[in-house]
Amino acid sequence: MLGFFISTFAGSVLAKEAYTGRFLFKYDGGSVYRVVVNDANSLAWQCIQGAEKGASGVEKPERFKVAEQIYFVSWTEKTGIQVSQVINLNSLKVYSTIIDGKQRYVLTGDIVREK
Repeated sequence: MLGFFISTFAGSVLAKEAYTGRFLFKYDGGSVYRVVVNDANSLAWQCIQGAEKGASGVEKPERFKVAEQIYFVSWTEKTGIQVSQVINLNSLKVYSTIIDGKQRYVLTGDIVREK
């Protein structure tokens, strides 16, 4: 029964359209990531400021539309790091949980659209 519910729920809210564009995610604490989303199938990120400066990746995330202009995004990086985010384009806020082995990080930040 639970499996049916999950597959029905996921199928109904899976974001067919992606939030698209170029963004800066400016996290509390000083880390800044450039995120480029061209379509619903991938996103590219690069740390341009902070402890991970120079790190980058191209991901194939799962995306779910939570509400108008609000998305839940999740992926596993090649290194095994798991990332989950709520992207709120109404308030231009990002909420991230990053799991690296046994370490868990919870971050909040501001979103800036780039042109």
